[in-house]
Amino acid sequence: MAIALYGGSFDPIHIGHLITATNAVENYNLDKVIFIPSHITPLKDRNLEASDVDRYEMIQRSVKNNPKFIVSDYEINNDGVSYSYNTVKYFKDTYQDEKIYFIIGTDRAKDLKKWYNIEELSKLVTFIFVARDGEKLEDIVEKDDFYKGIDYEIMISPIIEISSSLIRNRIKQNKKIDYMVTDNCKSYIEELSLYGISRN
Repeated sequence: MAIALYGGSFDPIHIGHLITATNAVENYNLDKVIFIPSHITPLKDRNLEASDVDRYEMIQRSVKNNPKFIVSDYEINNDGVSYSYNTVKYFKDTYQDEKIYFIIGTDRAKDLKKWYNIEELSKLVTFIFVARDGEKLEDIVEKDDFYKGIDYEIMISPIIEISSSLIRNRIKQNKKIDYMVTDNCKSYIEELSLYGISRN
């Protein structure tokens, strides 16, 4: 059995996240992808706009029709900074006999050496670096000896110019977000008027 952990702010989750998870399932023959909304993310200054509960619920509604996608509230139920090492250690203890992958984007892959307890973390997982620009990321990892000491795969993903910040900004500008998030997620955003969306 193989699983992948997919952490992030997911403020909100969008189709780019879901496509990345689907590609990981297909490329690495995963049994499940566990989405893990963060509580307080290290190395990021921005405050989250949606609450922990709302971000969890948006993911839950977005993935409910895919039996290989599940959501964990591990980080949002733990106070303090959401250090990936603690999260991975928890799931490693839970899935002791399974191979565990950890999905991270290009930007996070570049600052991986700055992560808390990265030496121990890298012993627990195989990283999946999601590359929008495969050659650029490959150049970075090939030139840095740090990456020679960790297990990783580079997964080329379709270039989808959608981000959570773009969605939030479109809502604030009273623009449509159809096809950027799932219908279930959009309905939830509208129901609670998240990000200032108009119910009309």
